[in-house]
Amino acid sequence: MRIAVIYGGKSSEAAISRKSAEAIIKALKKLNYEVLPLELNKNLAYILSKEKIDLAFPILHGKPGEDGTIQGLLEILEIPYIGNTVKTSAVCMDKDFTKRILQTYNIPTPKGIVIYGKEMEKIENWKIFPAVIKPAEEGSSIGMGVASNKKELLEYLQNLLKKGFKKILIEEFLSGEEYTCGYAFGEVFTPLKIMPKKSNIQVVKNKKPVAIYDFYAKYTKGATEFYPVEKEPLATLLKEITARIVKIFEIKSFCRVDFKSNEKGEIKVLEINTIPGMTETSLLPLMARLNGYTFEDFIEKLIKKELEAKNSSPKNFIG
Repeated sequence: MRIAVIYGGKSSEAAISRKSAEAIIKALKKLNYEVLPLELNKNLAYILSKEKIDLAFPILHGKPGEDGTIQGLLEILEIPYIGNTVKTSAVCMDKDFTKRILQTYNIPTPKGIVIYGKEMEKIENWKIFPAVIKPAEEGSSIGMGVASNKKELLEYLQNLLKKGFKKILIEEFLSGEEYTCGYAFGEVFTPLKIMPKKSNIQVVKNKKPVAIYDFYAKYTKGATEFYPVEKEPLATLLKEITARIVKIFEIKSFCRVDFKSNEKGEIKVLEINTIPGMTETSLLPLMARLNGYTFEDFIEKLIKKELEAKNSSPKNFIG
């Protein structure tokens, strides 16, 4: 079988995408698959149409790619692929759309507002501080900041607008613990507790600076520690919410759901990652390992499940 691994491009997360692709290519070769590595560029459609490809493995983080665009191209070319559909990818890439659907199904998510373009007047009514501000259609905490007052919030907002972000999300800052829970090939994995030790963004808590799970904390070795969540009822709650989200958002392949608690310990959903990091040390493969799968096992099972699904009838995903 010949598998095309698609990665990179012009996304703000392209470098991370290439690292994920490197790990996947290495695993595929160990599994004796023929691999065609493909960087995302303007020639991709032509290459895909000319090459003999049995299966595509898009490992694109951010836009374009994780937003459903590459999935649409693959469907037009009738190339089966690992990952979620155009619709699911597009909706989950937009944190605002994700929040609206979560609220429809009464799944707790932080309070927030969306700023389009230069709607500065909307922040006049925002009174919850500290406040998290971030682009609505980026991942990996790209562009994220925490404002302690309205002046800082306005400065962050203006800075993001200058950088070209057109849709910006402002949310209440949750001061509790951070968690993540993974799903793949029909299984919800053991959740993880995320404990940042070092970060570029910090918030004062009990008169002490506290590290935030920002870009630095996510991608700097040793900056964050992770622990399996086994204590009940928390472990079951995180897995149950993840299972509901899988149904509601019609996740057909794999995903990672991120959570945070408030000062009362109440769990709220932050976002859904439809193409999370896939290096051997990334969180989704780490959770799979806690459930008995090596990295190669994990990749192999994703491939087999996709091939099985290719010939099966569509499921009815009613949440």
